[in-house]
Amino acid sequence: MPLETDDRAAQLRALPRTRTLVVCLALFLEGMSSSAINVQIGAVEGEFAPGPVELQLIAGVFLISYAGLLPLAGQLVDRSNRRTLFHLGVVLFGLGSLACALAPAAAFLVVGRFTQGAGAALSAPAALALITAGLPEGPARNRAVTAYGAMGAVGFSTGLVVPGALVTALGWRSSFLVLVPIVLLVLAATWRIPPSVAHRSGRLDLPGALLLTVALGLALSLVSGVGSLTVGPLGAGAGVLVLLVGVLVRRGGVGGIPRSTFGRPRVLGAGLGLAAVFAGVLSSMFVLSLDLQAGGGMDAYEVGLLILPQPLAFSAASRAGAAAVGRHGPGRTLAVGMLLIATSLVLLATVTRGPSEVRILIAMAVIGIGMALSFPAASIAAIDATPEALRGTTAGLLTTAQNVGGALGLAVVTALDVVPREHGDSATPGLLVAAALIVGGGLAAVVAARMRAPEGAHAC
Repeated sequence: MPLETDDRAAQLRALPRTRTLVVCLALFLEGMSSSAINVQIGAVEGEFAPGPVELQLIAGVFLISYAGLLPLAGQLVDRSNRRTLFHLGVVLFGLGSLACALAPAAAFLVVGRFTQGAGAALSAPAALALITAGLPEGPARNRAVTAYGAMGAVGFSTGLVVPGALVTALGWRSSFLVLVPIVLLVLAATWRIPPSVAHRSGRLDLPGALLLTVALGLALSLVSGVGSLTVGPLGAGAGVLVLLVGVLVRRGGVGGIPRSTFGRPRVLGAGLGLAAVFAGVLSSMFVLSLDLQAGGGMDAYEVGLLILPQPLAFSAASRAGAAAVGRHGPGRTLAVGMLLIATSLVLLATVTRGPSEVRILIAMAVIGIGMALSFPAASIAAIDATPEALRGTTAGLLTTAQNVGGALGLAVVTALDVVPREHGDSATPGLLVAAALIVGGGLAAVVAARMRAPEGAHAC
């Protein structure tokens, strides 16, 4: 299927480095929102006193919205003005942040987090499509993809320190409110980016995207409710979920992601690898943050400082990660990165409170290095296996995979009742579960990457 671009889009074929970084500011917002919940959750729990499932939903609904709507956003990016979609996503994210800051109850906070995720779903694939437009496979594209991931890591770092300090000094609402001026800054800095318009034939699958979002929410609710729901509700929910999945598959794709995209073994393997990494990392940070605050007596700012070496190491090692992919290939680089993360989580599971903060800092740094290897390896493997006409959709698939993985990880630790809630609870079981998620997902990624592509998977 041919891809046509207008004259202005052609100007982006050699996007300057400064413009690449400016567009990637959208990932700064996403990273900041993803990490800030780790230092916000203790204060939110103190004010609203939500139950275990509602607490998990506050932490995970951003990821559900993000993952469910990304396939549709990817289709829009492959058919529409990418700059317009980028700005629309950033504005929507800002409105969600404002809603969170003003939330009078936990339910309103859930709605605000959902809106944030919807905005991120639009801006993230648009950003990746803008910065890779016209770049051939090789070092230039690798650098662009690496900058895309590194900016997210910078946002992740900022989300641990600035919101943590705000939560401690001014309350958790201020940590959402601070995102609004950043949204305005991103809009101002990217307003004159030339538009990139891609015209790809085909119908947008809005029903499929909505079905996928509902299916994800239902699946995660079932997983997190295993320990509290009776057989009847669980059975009914499972039946509805099977029906939704069947409808999605019969429609010729999953939530608008065509089989020609996820049917490629390297794309599927990369997606499973990212899902496993984010399942392990986000669930472990959720468990560790609650443990340090509920049992360790730390405030949000102190917890953020302990986790900070993770995104700092990610940022510092990102260029090395892209270089490692060039030298050793994406498969080996991804495997080494995932092994480093899983090993560090096992180490964290042996950490006791008190003078062992140094061991937490070391483990966080090693996890960051593992992510710096894993993220570019998976992203480059998938992008290189995809024609330019489908890169927006592929970007949506990859980010969907990592957010589904993150939400699933949160649901699993909630379902297994390994989330520390009070003094005396241990983070060890939850951290071991997180490590197991990475190992299991890594094995699934290897199997998927070696599968034979089904007929028609290479069609554009």
